[in-house]
Amino acid sequence: MGFPGSWRFDPISALIGAALALLGAGLLYWSRRPLRQLYAEARGRLDRVRQRLRLSAETQYRHWLLDQLSNWIAWSALDPRLAQCLIEPLLSPPLPFPSTQVQELPSEPGLPLSQGMRAASRLFLYGPPGSGRTSALCWLIRETLTGHLKRGDRGSLLPLYIRLPLLAPDPMAPPEAALAEAMSGMVPLILRARLDGMIRAALRDGTALLLLDELEEVPPSRRSEILRWLRRLLENYPDIPVVLTGGEIATRMVEELGFLPFALVPWSEGAVQLFIERWAQTSGIPASELEKHLKMWEAPRPVRLRPADMVAAVVLRQDRPGGPELYDAILDRMLQGIAGKTVLTPPTARLILGQLALQLLNEERFLITLEDMEQALIRSIPELAPPGGRRNLDQAIEMLTAPGRPIVPIDEQRGHFRHPLLQAYLAAWALAQSGDNTTLMPHLDDPRWADVFTFYAALGPMSGIMDRVLTEPDDAFHTRLLRMARWIAVASPQAPWRPHGMAALGRAFLKPGLPMSLRLRLAEALVATRDRGVPVLFHKALRHPDPEIRIAAVRGLGWLGQESDLPFLEQALADPDPEVQRAVIAALGEHRTEAAMQRLVLLLLEAEESLRRQAAEALRAYPEGPQLLQEATEETDWRTRRAAAFALAMIPEEWAKARLETIAREDPEWLVRSAAQDALTLWEKNRQPPAPDLRPVIVEQQGWLIEWAVQEGEAIGERSSAIHSLYRALERGNEGVRRAAILTLARVGDQEALAPLRILAFDPQIDRFTRDLAFRALEVIARRTGTRVL
Repeated sequence: MGFPGSWRFDPISALIGAALALLGAGLLYWSRRPLRQLYAEARGRLDRVRQRLRLSAETQYRHWLLDQLSNWIAWSALDPRLAQCLIEPLLSPPLPFPSTQVQELPSEPGLPLSQGMRAASRLFLYGPPGSGRTSALCWLIRETLTGHLKRGDRGSLLPLYIRLPLLAPDPMAPPEAALAEAMSGMVPLILRARLDGMIRAALRDGTALLLLDELEEVPPSRRSEILRWLRRLLENYPDIPVVLTGGEIATRMVEELGFLPFALVPWSEGAVQLFIERWAQTSGIPASELEKHLKMWEAPRPVRLRPADMVAAVVLRQDRPGGPELYDAILDRMLQGIAGKTVLTPPTARLILGQLALQLLNEERFLITLEDMEQALIRSIPELAPPGGRRNLDQAIEMLTAPGRPIVPIDEQRGHFRHPLLQAYLAAWALAQSGDNTTLMPHLDDPRWADVFTFYAALGPMSGIMDRVLTEPDDAFHTRLLRMARWIAVASPQAPWRPHGMAALGRAFLKPGLPMSLRLRLAEALVATRDRGVPVLFHKALRHPDPEIRIAAVRGLGWLGQESDLPFLEQALADPDPEVQRAVIAALGEHRTEAAMQRLVLLLLEAEESLRRQAAEALRAYPEGPQLLQEATEETDWRTRRAAAFALAMIPEEWAKARLETIAREDPEWLVRSAAQDALTLWEKNRQPPAPDLRPVIVEQQGWLIEWAVQEGEAIGERSSAIHSLYRALERGNEGVRRAAILTLARVGDQEALAPLRILAFDPQIDRFTRDLAFRALEVIARRTGTRVL
């Protein structure tokens, strides 16, 4: 028998086992189809269970995302209902695709973000603090979750919002692991176990929408690490749409990853009006009351407001959006109720916050650590030092980081300021209290400190700073001078340095040879200062021999909107240069006074035919404009009816289309009927403007360059020879070829393109449009490379 558990071969048992095995195999063979069906059904049920679990996690995540919007919108601390008032951001339209036929640049107001998302899968949205970068991502989240933003036939996208300063990628781990790790600290506990699977499934299926915020807040020492991680992620998932935001940093490093850079456009009058309407619906405050308050601001035209300034000013009913008074009111609201609950008082809290704000700027940090806060509190209130003051110290920290307070906690050890503009104001206030501006001196050209300088100009002495601005060479874009104009706009009218700054602005405005777009920026800056001497400067400039200076002066008078300037605009209508005459009509449209509107009506009825259409289009800017244009289509003079028909094409409302259709059928004059037909085509085009051409530019495949090179007896070979031909075309080509070369360099140019473009942009012998193209391309390449162009 052997030992228990030992084995011995038994022939009879083996035969019985073999027979049973054959029988089982036969049964399985004959039952294979039913078994396969049972397996498929079981597998399907299991997959459906998994799908339900995944959908359940996604549903919970989507609900959580919607609830989070108010936490990510900084000024929701002033009123959480602001999350319901998001409006679609506009992007600065890109330069046209290279062509010899380009005759004009894209007009304002800008490219809607949704249209940019349809045109490209990777966008880099940049702008200064307060330009609405995080709000743009929140708008995308809301539009995606409500089903208004989809991507082709892939259905609803799943937004994944990541704050890049909090990302800590492991170079040895898969790149998607960093996403789950960064988000796990934000989502509720119930979602954390399924977060990694949900993220991987969305990336694999191509339904993820990756939203990466605050690249500029990543310390420079870590920025390359973050971009390497992003490169790995995009190599693994090349088809997912990604929107990246950052400040005014060199864009080459993100362009190399396939991102298209777009600047966020400041709010225009239309955007302001849309926000006021939504806030009125949400808050219950009558829109008329909000609009009345808006008129009290007397905001200079053209209206270019930072969204952060505008939103806070409306909510707090402040009169000067963007000034230190606004941020003083914001801070007061956030520190409300702090007195009496701890040893902290509002003045002490302000001092501590100012020290922290300045420390972070000096150390190029975004995050405030618990140690930073403890040290700042103990420096100001020594009795808080542990061990005896530990309890009061913890209470003071809790008071500064509670919901709605200036510091937003991330976890138990870290936090950040609620908004970079609030941090800039606190840093400027702290410097003004010390009376020492030497800390500012090394940062005159640092974009991160730009708002600190602006706030400081209203709070502290500018001696030394103004000396540098007025004596040291500025860059080609007059960056320092334009920043100084913002200082003047917020400073006291009695500031001793103000006259010197205004004189420098006036000299720059009258300087010959400037590109037109730069001269108009200087005119805008002069208007924004609200200085009493600005109209006098423009009046004198109307007599300047350079027509470009006269054009800029006319536009400046239109933006000022003072009735006392109308006689000067009347005189400018007799200017021998047709461009100046057209500028006068544009200025009358921007003037927004009853007298200016009446003058436009008179021009529509009596002016030369070439000016009537422009007068009709300028009337659209007035509230009464649409009604006046409708009445003009019934005038006896066919030239007036024709001009009004063209202007109706610019009104994107159905009644305008219906009126044009009636004119096209019934007007007795065929020239008017023909104009109405053309206007109908234009109306449809304006209603659905074509998507921008964002194709990558491959120099050696540019048809216009190949054609020009053949005419010159050259051959286009590899990229290096094509680049050589491109620069020759820029130097020797005709007007159309030169413009195409400029547009090509704007897409692919590097530092070597800066010198020839600068020469073109500031050469008064070159036509105005080509100089403006060169100037715009110069800006694009300077931003791409991070180069200061002198």
